[in-house]
Amino acid sequence: MAREVTDGMTTVMVAMHLGEESLRRIQEVDPGVKVLYRRELVPPPRWEGDLVGEPGWRPDPGKERELLGLLADAEVLLDFPRIQSPLPEVAPRLRWVQGSMAGAGPVAARAGLLDTDVVITTASGVFSNPLAEFVLGGMLHHAKDFERLRKNRLARRWSEEPTGTLEGKTLCIVGMGSIGRAIAARAKPFGMRVVGVKRTVRENDPAREHADELLPVGKLRAALARADYVAVTLPHTPETERLLDEETIAAIKPGAYFANVGRGAVVDEAALAGALRSGHLSGAALDVFETEPLPQNSPLWELENVIISPHSTDNVPRLTEEKLVDLFCENLRRYLAGEELLNVLDKRLLY
Repeated sequence: MAREVTDGMTTVMVAMHLGEESLRRIQEVDPGVKVLYRRELVPPPRWEGDLVGEPGWRPDPGKERELLGLLADAEVLLDFPRIQSPLPEVAPRLRWVQGSMAGAGPVAARAGLLDTDVVITTASGVFSNPLAEFVLGGMLHHAKDFERLRKNRLARRWSEEPTGTLEGKTLCIVGMGSIGRAIAARAKPFGMRVVGVKRTVRENDPAREHADELLPVGKLRAALARADYVAVTLPHTPETERLLDEETIAAIKPGAYFANVGRGAVVDEAALAGALRSGHLSGAALDVFETEPLPQNSPLWELENVIISPHSTDNVPRLTEEKLVDLFCENLRRYLAGEELLNVLDKRLLY
């Protein structure tokens, strides 16, 4: 991409909490980079290595004026700042934003960037491995019935019973992006058959090497009907909202296990809870929900066959920061060299 050249310096503003080592690495990408960072102007971390910070945090009026002053000079942003104004109005020199999340589309829309020339890149791939581990963990918990074993231990009950296995089972992965491919890569060594579903399937699709079968979204229900396990990894877009509605959930093979590490809005949560309560689905591992935090009156809290993670299974201290900074430094190098950036957001598809 072509970058703006003014005084020879590229001003990079960091709008998230980072450690000193990460800031040093960004500065060392090129001597022509000027890094703007004020710890008091970014959301305070909730724990060491937290990339998100307090969800409702906003700078006080005096600090917000300082933040807006820095934004006026920024050509590159690492993450979206916590401000009320649309970014194009307060950052006229802005050319590129590196988001800290894989699903950066809705955030970019709220920032007012979709109808601008500002390039947005996502953090796709940064969180894929921990999310894939969560899905595999839920599947193993289900197959080996660890909950029964836990209850037997508490009751000091020695009870030999049959157990399940992942070997020979069919896993349908809905969304074959970086998360879906990471799940497939971990499922295959267990001897699972992987059926991937994605928006469009191309002849040279890179997802083919990770799936035994790759199907377009038009064949979703047919794929679900054969699935012993279902893993959803989709971003939230107008096309994916409630893609897994009541009828689609009903099409899933009876007794299947369900996992969602994409976005909660992709699934009709009431229909999902009903399928879990009725036994049509045998269990679920959920990291995302339609409303977050999950409301106290949600029926999901009461279901013993559901694992609830508060959208945090990818909160791995230090690792996620290191991988995000790796991605940003590589993209910054490419930006300075006028090369194509990694993970560029499609502003029409929102991923």
